[in-house]
Amino acid sequence: MISSTARAHGAFFVLLFDEMKNPVSVQKITEAGAGYYLLNGNVPVYLKLSTKRKGPWYFNFFHSHQLAQQKLFEQYGECFTCLVCGQDGIVGLSMGEFREVLDANFEEQECVAVRRKLKTMYEIRGRDGALSRRVSRGAVFEKLKNRIQEIEEER
Repeated sequence: MISSTARAHGAFFVLLFDEMKNPVSVQKITEAGAGYYLLNGNVPVYLKLSTKRKGPWYFNFFHSHQLAQQKLFEQYGECFTCLVCGQDGIVGLSMGEFREVLDANFEEQECVAVRRKLKTMYEIRGRDGALSRRVSRGAVFEKLKNRIQEIEEER
């Protein structure tokens, strides 16, 4: 049986591959925990899933999750957090955006809520604030594509 997490992660990668012009390599980052991947050897991504069909969607972040994200950010200069909102879409946050909703003072457990009214963009709120702007469904793939291209240009 295929788990809902495996289906959600697969959907993320299919959408990512469709967006990219060049091939993308993917590795699991097993030492960070479940849901962490490395794109092209230098762009970390953390995938979280809410199986609710309709919003708002809630995502819990334990202290260990945020420590792993921070470590990856320090190592690679960025860490994208991708929130899979049931079958509705995927919200992707850069570390700077993520820190707008959950600051660097890690609690034992913190929550991020994602809401979207019909035909609007996603609104993201966390324990420590709200994202200053709304986010579209496809924005995460554009961010990832830009980050990968930026790193390739530096080489």
